[in-house]
Amino acid sequence: MKILFPYLARWRSANRSRYHQLLSHLCDFGHQIYVLNAPTMAINDISAKDVSGQEDALPSGMTVGELNTPELLRTFWTTPIRRTKLLKKGLVSITSISQIRRFIEKENIDVLLLYNLPQVPLLHLVECRTHFDLADDLVAMMEVEDGFTAKAGGKLLAKIVQTHMISKADTVTVASSILEDQIEREVLMLPNGADCEYLDKVDGNRWRSKGLGPTVGFVGAFEYWVDFDLVMQVARKLPGVHFVLVGIGRRYDYVRQQVDLLGLRNVTLTGVLPYDQAMSYAAGMDVCILPFNHGPVADGSCPLKLFEYAALRKPIVSTSTQEVMKIGEGWISFADNPEDFAGAIEAFLADSSAASFSAGTGRALVEQRYNWKLLARQFESLLLNGAVTDLEASSARGKILEELES
Repeated sequence: MKILFPYLARWRSANRSRYHQLLSHLCDFGHQIYVLNAPTMAINDISAKDVSGQEDALPSGMTVGELNTPELLRTFWTTPIRRTKLLKKGLVSITSISQIRRFIEKENIDVLLLYNLPQVPLLHLVECRTHFDLADDLVAMMEVEDGFTAKAGGKLLAKIVQTHMISKADTVTVASSILEDQIEREVLMLPNGADCEYLDKVDGNRWRSKGLGPTVGFVGAFEYWVDFDLVMQVARKLPGVHFVLVGIGRRYDYVRQQVDLLGLRNVTLTGVLPYDQAMSYAAGMDVCILPFNHGPVADGSCPLKLFEYAALRKPIVSTSTQEVMKIGEGWISFADNPEDFAGAIEAFLADSSAASFSAGTGRALVEQRYNWKLLARQFESLLLNGAVTDLEASSARGKILEELES
């Protein structure tokens, strides 16, 4: 099977997305994957630029090329202008339509994998099968990304486009049960996961060697869906605990300013790191956190880092967003204010048996349900056969909890 994936970001950025994982595993299964990534763009986004140290050899069967961009627009791509992320990605998608159509014909592509709203014209302009993956609530994200456009009719248009893509694609996957419940047609709920085999080779010496004592950590994008104000308040309440925040994004400068303003000497910001280094930091953490803001974007999200934390056998404290609560019932600690969040962290640090139970349950769930090899097999079956049976996550969680408690 030959799959073409037009990616509106940089494949070798610091962001190791669900598409990196799924498509790399499909290569391992013997399929041919063609990735056409966007040009480097001057937007403060973790996935917009290549990262030094991320030049790993591609899996056998994968090639990465570039989406063509008109000469007249190249200056625009590379000029930092606020609130142009959606516009730039939209223009990349629209101006590359002819290139994608030619590529499909030349390489005899079987499946075109789409994942973003500006790609909607391709559903009607290609001869191969089409698949749409809804990894996030794109309508809610658009509303936050550009409130003015959303109020001027952009939100309604985004909803129409998303509904159209879901209805017209040959097959559809969604990343969370919250998103699945919003869709009328039959879809495959394909959550995020982790690669246990890879993460078992990661050690935490990069951070532990600093000898700074108990550590709480976050790895991910510094974006609007993360409640960094909550993190800062919790760090103030726990001066004896070190907080290491790994990543980059549009909120990074704000967080750095707050750390300085509040005099938080127990907070370390690493900035952008290659994936292997980011995971090394995560492996050195004692407790990992998912401090998301409340709202439709976070509620519908199935955070990839949740499963990477779990695969690394880390106890997790999270705000009570809907999808994470469904997945983490019985083994993740939930809190929504600084006092409770700090208390949940202290409880894990003080009670090794509670921390071990949380870590063991999370790891078992990843092995049995949320591992990329299994998820990629489901994805492969859907693309080849048009249907696949969902795995029942709740029953798997219940069985694991029962075994660990007995």
